Amino acid sequence: MSLDVQIAYSVEQIGREAWDYLAGGRPFSSYRWYRYGETVLADNKPIYIVLSQRGEPVARATFWLRRQEALPLSSKGIRQVLNALIRWRPLLVCQAPVAYAPGMILPETALRDAALETIARVAQSEARKERASFLLWTYLEEHDAQCIGWPEAFVRLRMSEPLTRLVITWPDFEGYLRQLPRSVRKDYRRHCRLAGEQGITVNEHLLSGQSSLSASVLDEAVRLVGNVETHHRSARNPWARATLEHAGMVDAVWLKAELGERLVGCGLLLGDGGHWMMTLLGLDYAVRYAYFQLVYTAIRCAIERGARVLWGGTGAYELKGRLGFEVRPEHYAVFAASGRGLQVLGRWLARWRT
Repeated sequence: MSLDVQIAYSVEQIGREAWDYLAGGRPFSSYRWYRYGETVLADNKPIYIVLSQRGEPVARATFWLRRQEALPLSSKGIRQVLNALIRWRPLLVCQAPVAYAPGMILPETALRDAALETIARVAQSEARKERASFLLWTYLEEHDAQCIGWPEAFVRLRMSEPLTRLVITWPDFEGYLRQLPRSVRKDYRRHCRLAGEQGITVNEHLLSGQSSLSASVLDEAVRLVGNVETHHRSARNPWARATLEHAGMVDAVWLKAELGERLVGCGLLLGDGGHWMMTLLGLDYAVRYAYFQLVYTAIRCAIERGARVLWGGTGAYELKGRLGFEVRPEHYAVFAASGRGLQVLGRWLARWRT
């Protein structure tokens, strides 16, 4: 069962046809999305492992060599220590860029276990070359995480903070509103009225390569995104500005909530393969109700643009549940460390975090 291995460092080396053939319409996996990802993550070295059999691509895994990471840890002290480690010994992370999505595609055939074992062994070799501290797969579905092809050194763990998604089945926003419980429709009308009384307006702007955000708007948006990160004691997103700046490379809608001339809230909708995601929420916490208007507008925009699924990230589970979002089935991470000491550290962090 011979598999040919190709290692590439850009999607252009693979080519659009071969790349999209393997993507198979999966969300946040297309050639276009990865070109965007390479632009946003310009300080992360991409390492792509593509497996073929008899000239036909059958599997791939996309890795990013990172010396900074928005680590999902509540302890600032532990984050600082780990960030120092990562600057010295980087992470090699398998994940789709700029999305809460896996970076590995395996065949649904008898090749599956062999493909995974080959990818894992090649990735270990690349991690050693790059002196990486940890080799990490994220956002794996259970059937991939439980696959028997993982080498013995790899540790599997179930992740906390599940993702949320809204499966869209309505032809328009009015149809979506009609199916909501009466109490939620009442809240929607109340939120709209109170936002209007304050003078809050929410506008949407379709972004493209020719219609991007100005430097001053980017500065203000990143400041508001930082407000939300501080409020939730989460790590700073190192690529927030680049994500906004280059969003016109993919399907993107910029949402802004304003009070007169003042930006009091913002968000970004990004789409690929019929799926859209809400990201980079920014808020001025001195102003109420902008958040609700941004969420309602995001849902309406996704429906109007023919989205099949709108991903809502993590957090605010009660509100999102009332709005029809469901919690995605559990997702997993798998990792291996370069050395016994780091393996012990990784296991301790996994238990402490989950």
